[in-house]
Amino acid sequence: MAFRFIHTADIHLDSPLRSLALRNPELAELVGDASRQAFVAVVDLCLAERVDALVIAGDLYDGDQTSMKTARFLASQMTRLHQAGVRVYMIRGNHDSMSRITKQLVLPDTVTIFGGRCQSVIQSGTAIDVAFHGLSFANPKAPESLLPKYAAPQEGAANVGIMHTSLAGSPGHDVYAPCSVADLHSHGFDYWGLGHIHLRQVYLGASTLVMPGIPQGRDINEAGEKSVTLVTIRDDRSVEMEERLT
Repeated sequence: MAFRFIHTADIHLDSPLRSLALRNPELAELVGDASRQAFVAVVDLCLAERVDALVIAGDLYDGDQTSMKTARFLASQMTRLHQAGVRVYMIRGNHDSMSRITKQLVLPDTVTIFGGRCQSVIQSGTAIDVAFHGLSFANPKAPESLLPKYAAPQEGAANVGIMHTSLAGSPGHDVYAPCSVADLHSHGFDYWGLGHIHLRQVYLGASTLVMPGIPQGRDINEAGEKSVTLVTIRDDRSVEMEERLT
C-alpha cells in the first residue's frame, strides 16, 4: 500500500501576461483558456490515477484576478475532486497572496488552504499517515526565508512540506522566500512540494525536493512540454516520483 498525490504549482488561472494581452488580445484569450484546460487536465489525472491528494504550491491565480467566472470554475473543479475523495492542500504564493477570490470562494471541506502561519494537517486512513505542512505568503513580498516558520516533522508519519520559494534564485525570477536546497534537506521532511520557478527541478538527498514547473506555458518564452509530478510514498516512507505531461 502507498499514499499517492499529484504536485503542481503556478497555474495562474485566466491570467495571461499583460504584455501579451496588449500585443494580441485574441492570443491572450487563448492562453487564458489554455490555463483552464491545463487545470482540468490536472484534475482529470487525479481522478484517473485515483490519488489520495492534490498539492498546489502557490500561484493558482493572480492577486488582481477578481472574476467570479474564474471562481466558479475553480469551485467546480474542487467539487469534482471532493466527490472522488481527493483531498486538496494548497498555499498562496506571491501572486495569489492577496486575492479576493480566496476570501469569497466557498470550497468543500476537503480543501485545505494554508494561512499565513504554518499549519500541519495529518491525512490518515491509508497504509501510512501523511502530515502536510504549509505556509502561505501573507503579502506579495517575502524577502526572508520562511523555513524557520515550518514545524518539525511529525513522528510516525511521512512529512510533506509545501513552500513557494525562489530557492537560491533563478534567472528571470525575483527573489521570494529564499532558502537553500541544503537547508530544506536538513529540515527532516520526506518530500518538499515547491512552487514559483516555472522550470522543473528535482533535488535528491535526505529529502526529495521537486519544483514541478508549470502545467501550461503563459507566453512564447514558455513553449514546450509541461507537466506535473505524481508522487508515491511507500509505507517505509520511501518516495517515488514520476513526471506526467499535461
